[in-house]
Parts: sequence; C-alpha cells; structure tokens
Amino acid sequence: MAILLDSASVDDAAAAAALGFVHGITTNPALMARETTEPLAHLGRLLAAFPGGPICYQPTRTTYAQMNDEARAAAALAPERVVAKLPATLDAIKLAAALTDDGIRCALTAVYSPAQALLAHETGCVWIIPYVDRAARHADGGLTVVDSLAAILARLQSGTRILAASLKSAPQVVDAILHGAHDVTAPLEVLRSLPAHPLTESAVREFAAAWPEA
Repeated sequence: MAILLDSASVDDAAAAAALGFVHGITTNPALMARETTEPLAHLGRLLAAFPGGPICYQPTRTTYAQMNDEARAAAALAPERVVAKLPATLDAIKLAAALTDDGIRCALTAVYSPAQALLAHETGCVWIIPYVDRAARHADGGLTVVDSLAAILARLQSGTRILAASLKSAPQVVDAILHGAHDVTAPLEVLRSLPAHPLTESAVREFAAAWPEA
C-alpha cells in the first residue's frame, strides 16, 4: 500500500515529504502546465524536493515518437525513481511495451476498462491509474470501475497494481482502497485531511483542558 501526492508543485512536494506517510508523486501535463514551461527541468526540481520514492512523469505530447523521446529523457534523470506515465491509447501501450523491455517502469493512466487493464498486464506496467471521481460523474461509476479492474487483475494473478487517482476527499480515498485499489494518489489538501475526525478533535480538546497552560 502506498499513498502518493498528485501535484507538480515543488512546494507541495516538499510539504508532502515532510508528512512522513507519502511515498511518491504523480504528475500530468495539466498539472505541469500550471507550474512551468519546461517540464523536464521541473521534474528535476520535483526529484530534489521529494528525495525518495517514485515520481510518475507523463509526457506532454501525444505522438509515439514524441512520447518516446520525452519518456526516455525523463527516466534518464533518475532511472530508479521515474515512472513513465502513459495514457491508455494504442500508441502509448505499444510504447509501454518498448520502454518496459528497456528497463523503464511504466504506468497506464486514464484507465477505465478491464481490456485496458489486460493490456497493462501484458506489457508489464507497474500501475494502472483510473480516475475515480471523474468516472463517478459518468455512467460507469468510479468504484464500479475500480471493482472491475481489481477483478481482472486478480484473475490474471497480475503484478500490475491499481493506483486510484482523481480522489477529492478522504472518504473517496478509503472507498477506493476498499474496492480493490492497491495505492492512491491525491492532492495535498486531501492528504492533509486524512487524519481529521470530529471525535479525535474533541478528545484532543479534553486532553488539553486537563492540563491548562500555566
């Protein structure tokens, strides 16, 4: 089980590293565009701000050749840490197979179907990444998608893991895990909300009242 930060912010990366329970980072082109016009250089800054664990880097372009060049350049920055994050399209799946053969770890993102999960398994991807909240706003349903992905990976006895993304609240994080996600990624504010519970807060107030400051 791993909890990851979903952000391309260097400040978020440093804050997540300080939490002690965050094990990596996921980014995407939209998140990168908010932070930089030089995504590969910015990846280097994220690697420095978050000194341990995987960082999933998604190429900003979509043709096979462009994705190939950018994914290989990203992986070269930290081969043991960078995971090439690719959309679950035919060209990207072909690229995942080639990159995996060359020792570069890959994840398929925007995965919504068991067929896509099957191909991720066949190409040796370490993760599939469903967008849970986005799916919940459409007919398939977010947790139904996670259920179906978990079922086919279990049937295959696959080493590919489900990394649930597009999680907007602490309950969504927990529900994704209960429905079969192995790992989760969420924005910093969601990660910070995980310990929150009104009964915990009332207990802390009672403890503090028992020992008033002098």
